[in-house]
Parts: sequence; C-alpha cells; structure tokens
Amino acid sequence: MALVIGNSGYANVAELKNPYNDAQGMSEKLEDLGFDVVTGLDLSLRDMRQTVRAFIKKLDSADLALFFYAGHGIQVNGENYLVPVDAQLDTHLDLDFETLPANLVLNAMEQSTKVNLVFLDACRNNPFTENLARSMGTRSSAVGRGLAKIGSGVGSLISFATQPGNVALDGDGKNSPFTSALIKHLGTPGQDITRDLVMVRRDVLEATKGQQVPWDNSSLTGEVILKAMEVVEPPEEKKPTINPQIELTYWDSIKSGQNAAYFETYLSRYPEGQFADIARIRLDEIKAKAESDKARQAKPDTTAEITYWQTIQNSTRPEMFESYLGRYPNGIYADLAQLKIQSIKSQAEADARRKAQAIASAANSSAERTTTRPDDEITVAALTPDETPSTTSPAPVSLLSPEELATALQTELNRVGCSVGRVDGDWGNRSRQALRSYGREAGIDLASLDPDPAILDQLKKSTGRVCPLTCGRNQELKNGRCVATRKPEPSGNSTKPSTKTQKADSCPKNPTVYGNKVIGKVPGVGLQTLTHPCGRKLACKGSKASWILACKWI
Repeated sequence: MALVIGNSGYANVAELKNPYNDAQGMSEKLEDLGFDVVTGLDLSLRDMRQTVRAFIKKLDSADLALFFYAGHGIQVNGENYLVPVDAQLDTHLDLDFETLPANLVLNAMEQSTKVNLVFLDACRNNPFTENLARSMGTRSSAVGRGLAKIGSGVGSLISFATQPGNVALDGDGKNSPFTSALIKHLGTPGQDITRDLVMVRRDVLEATKGQQVPWDNSSLTGEVILKAMEVVEPPEEKKPTINPQIELTYWDSIKSGQNAAYFETYLSRYPEGQFADIARIRLDEIKAKAESDKARQAKPDTTAEITYWQTIQNSTRPEMFESYLGRYPNGIYADLAQLKIQSIKSQAEADARRKAQAIASAANSSAERTTTRPDDEITVAALTPDETPSTTSPAPVSLLSPEELATALQTELNRVGCSVGRVDGDWGNRSRQALRSYGREAGIDLASLDPDPAILDQLKKSTGRVCPLTCGRNQELKNGRCVATRKPEPSGNSTKPSTKTQKADSCPKNPTVYGNKVIGKVPGVGLQTLTHPCGRKLACKGSKASWILACKWI
C-alpha cells in the first residue's frame, strides 16, 4: 500500500512549482512496482485527513506501507507538520488546527505493517516559517529551518530530501531533484532499498552541485527489494525425435535386469520415455535391496547372545552373569549384567548381616538366661501335647536366602492349589502367575510379585485349597477332584446322575470370602445359593443394605 500527497497550489502563499508533478510521477512509478496507491493532489486540511484515513483503513492487509509527501512542511519544537493548501498560520496557535502532524501517518503505519518506507520532499524554503516566528516573539527559536529528525520504530525507513534543519531545492525541471532521482532509481530490479537511496543521493548531489544532501534514518531488519530480478531462462533445446520401436527394444533387453546401471542408462537416454516411471521404481527397489543386504552383512548376529541371556536372566547366582560378561564383554545386556551382579552381592551381604545379628541376639539371650541368680524361682510352663516343640523347627523366614525363600514360596503355593509346577527355587513367570492367582483368590492386594517373607508367612496360615482346581481337557470337576469325562451310555442303560453334593477336603473352612467375591455388593434379602469350585454348595444370606452378611456350607 502507498499514500502519495502533493501540495502545490497554496492559497495564502506563493504556489510551488513541482509537488503536484512529483506526486503524479511517484504514483505512476509505485503502480508500476505493484503498489495499491492512494493519491491526493492539492489537498485542504479536511481532504488530507480523509485521504490519510482511507489509506490507514487499507493497511491491515498490507505487507509493506509507503508514504510520499511533496509540499510545504514545518518543524516547531522538534515536531514536523505537513501544511495543506488552505493553511494560513498567522499565529502559532493556528499550528494544531491548520496542519497535519507527520507522526500521525508514521505511527498508524508502524502499528499496522512490519515494513514502512517514508519519503518527505518537504524541506523547501517556507514562508509559513517567517509568519510563525514573528507571531511567537521571543519563542521564535522554536521554529526550525527545514524538517526535524524523526525517530523510527523497528522495520521503518524515513528518507528526507535533505539533511535535518536544511532546505531542499525545488529544481528547475518538471520534478524536484530528490523526486527525479527517486523515480529513476526506486525499485531497481533485485536491489535493496538502501542501495537505491545511495544512488538517489549521488544524483541529487550532482544536480545541486553539492548544495543538497538527501538523508535517511533506517531501522530495517532485513533487505527490502521492491522489484525482483527478472530471470531470463535460455530457450529450450529442441529434443531429438525418439523412435518408439528402438526404445521398446531397449526396454525389453533390460527390464528383467538386477543392475541399477541398466535403468540409470535408460533414464539418461529416455528421461520422458514410455517406461520412465517404471524404470525409476525398479531403480529404487534395486538400491533399497542393495542397502538392506549391506546393512544385514554389517550387523552381527545376536541370536546366540539373546538366547544365552534368556537362559540366565532370572538366576540368583552372580557367576552366571559373570560368565555372560566374560563371553560378551560389550554385549547387549552388559550393563544389565553388571547391575544384576551388584544387586545379588548386595542382597547376599544384607542377608549375612541379618543372620549374624540374629545369631548374636540369640547368644545374648542365652547368656542372660544362664546368669539368673540361684535364689530366683524358675517356673516352667507345662506344654500340652499339641504345643510340644518338634525336634526340627523350620528356619526363621527372615534368615532364608533368596533361593531358599523362593523354594519355600513355591512349596506353599503348590500346597494351597496355586500351581507353580516343579519346585526348583527359580522364581520365574509361572511362579509370579501362581502368586498373582493366590492374591486374587484370597482377597489380598499384593504390592509385588517377587519373593517376600511376609507373603510366605501369610501362605503358611492358609489351610486347604485357595486357588480353584482347574481341570484339563476331557476332564471334569467332581467332588473336589478332576476325573475323566464319562462317555454317555447307550440308550436304555443310562442312569440318572447323583445330585447329592459331597464334602471335599479341599474346600476352605470359611465360605464367606468366596460368596462376597462372587456376589459382590448386591443388595437383597433372603438366601442365595452358589457352588464353590471345590464342588460343595454354600448359601449366602443378604441384608437390606448392600453387603452379604454371611455364607455357610450346605
């Protein structure tokens, strides 16, 4: 977007010769450069404000804004004012009512667009300056000669016809020296605006014999090129005529080849040929296969190492992982093996310390008992037959090694029906699955599926089967046992199956846990009958609230 204003026909002072022509010439130049131009010629104050407002309304969609003014301008107290053709300016009080502040346009541009260019050819010898100076008396020094320097925001360039405080010449030709140079050099193809202004300055200096020096103030952050360099492409060479039969014969001879050079040669000879697309696809396939084969050959086979690791990963013996590191010092799992060794050794040291502390504690207790005074009475509690200690008491859970703890847990899980298979002290996935089933069936939230002395203590308190018996294929649950499924007898010899429920030794003593688990928080009154996986029936009595009160065997 561009705003161009030229004021020549002043009503109250002598008419200026060139601003009208300068504005017309700049409008035509900017339109050639692709600008949407708003032009105003010989404008009164009212018309200047309306023209500026129409320009500002269009800035929202602009990438670059440009303002050119030719005519009378005046500076007072460091501020620049543009003078419309109907201004009189008899006193300094008329300044705010009869002129347009230059910053009004510049501020609106900087608020709306990122790149702003301002050209002011308004530093001419000004009769309004004398009127104002006379009216201001002792304050006449506030009225300056020419225009004052204008500060610009980021992304703006302000160019004056001459340096601040100096007067520009109107010139003898159709246009002023400054505008003539602008029309000539502005928008040089491929050239930055700052380079354009250097050429403008040279022409003005030459035209005025050094009396007038154009000046600019820039805060641009990058190059501004008003017209791109035209790229002239060389004429295309006439392509030779291609014989389709020769091309087809060539293609038939290479289409089954596995060498990329065949298809590269075809594409260089027939880049727009009938089979060019297919040739490019075949070329990509061959190159991709070659890269894949190369990568496969360079990559070492880790199958043996992975198998080795899977064999020892759950071991509790540090020598297993030391053996792995000896064979694969830089292997895939080398860091993990080091951590495993440290963990096992740290656990062994901790177990040894606990065992030593337990032995020391037992020795201290024994010493205390032997130091009892002779005159103290010793009372020995009589033991019932059930309380008589066995000759071989099991080792305390807290003193078991990790392997012994895993073995004890596997034994107890098999006892309560949560099968781990073979008891070998190797705590693997099947052992974890069995422990998970025990927690689910017993209604216990387990924080971890790893061996823990507290879990072993809980298992030892369990009596009877906890996990339901799961029968295999062609088997059925009967009386708490898995038996082979009986084949139906021939017609006429069938017997009615017995509906009598037998008590199974594997059923838990308290059926309420199972009833709560199956029925849940279901409100109701009366009895509800269930069949436990052990084969025995139980009746659960509900309440009017939301909980099962109790279940009993029937």
